[in-house]
Amino acid sequence: MKTATRTGPPSFGRILMVATGMLMLELTLVAVGFTALDATRESSEGGGYAFELGFLPLMAPFSALFGGVGAVVLVVPTIVLAGSLGRRFGGGSEAWWWVVAAAVPVAAGGSLMAGLYVLRSVDGTLAAWPALLAAIVPAALVARLPRRWLLRGIALWGTVAVAVTALLGGLALGTGVLEEYRPPAVTRSELVGTWTDGRGGTLELAADGTATADGVMDPSGFAPLPGEEVETCTARGTWTLAGADGQGESVVTDLPGCLFEPWSIGGEDGRPALRQWDVDGEETVGLTRDG
Repeated sequence: MKTATRTGPPSFGRILMVATGMLMLELTLVAVGFTALDATRESSEGGGYAFELGFLPLMAPFSALFGGVGAVVLVVPTIVLAGSLGRRFGGGSEAWWWVVAAAVPVAAGGSLMAGLYVLRSVDGTLAAWPALLAAIVPAALVARLPRRWLLRGIALWGTVAVAVTALLGGLALGTGVLEEYRPPAVTRSELVGTWTDGRGGTLELAADGTATADGVMDPSGFAPLPGEEVETCTARGTWTLAGADGQGESVVTDLPGCLFEPWSIGGEDGRPALRQWDVDGEETVGLTRDG
């Protein structure tokens, strides 16, 4: 006759591992969702939804790091506080609503710290509160379960959830529910003219292949901060329209003393734009047709 064995309350180490796994899963699902939304807007990658999904495995070390930190500073305090609330006001109850009640102040404290040291924005701080609350509650509810093999379950069903989310994103883009961004197709003659950077700088592309930059902001590797002084470029050289390279066509300028990479053609049909992107995928210089 077998004797039933009782599973005691989860240890701190087990809570930490399960909470980390849950937060990693949540971060991955959010990343997949943002990848689908990012495919609808102009960006530096320009490789499409499937191309950008291929980079998601590279975020695993970062999601593990942020998941572990989040488990320590957000999820574990929530579980401890939920236990205290249950003992104090619920007669030792371990009902799920104590987790929700405990997560509210913990998320508020986390969003406040993020606002003070990272976001530095009232709007960002207010938006971080419900976002942290939505991340903490499921992680804490699962982490405090006394069942075995939770990590295996998270790995198995988490993989299924990520795959389904990625598939739904692909279906939304494929069926037109989300419209994937496509750079406009332009001819060489459509690029001839004067382009402005909105700061007083201009780039003139002539029909004979000459290019003249006058005070155009010179990219330095990172997008400038508001009010930051920037270098400008004034030079005369040449330009050409490069063929498609998998990320759309580009305008290549050869201007002595300027740091311009090939200009990505963006914007929309009938209103093209020329872009320079920094290493973080932020626009450093954007040119639009004068007039």
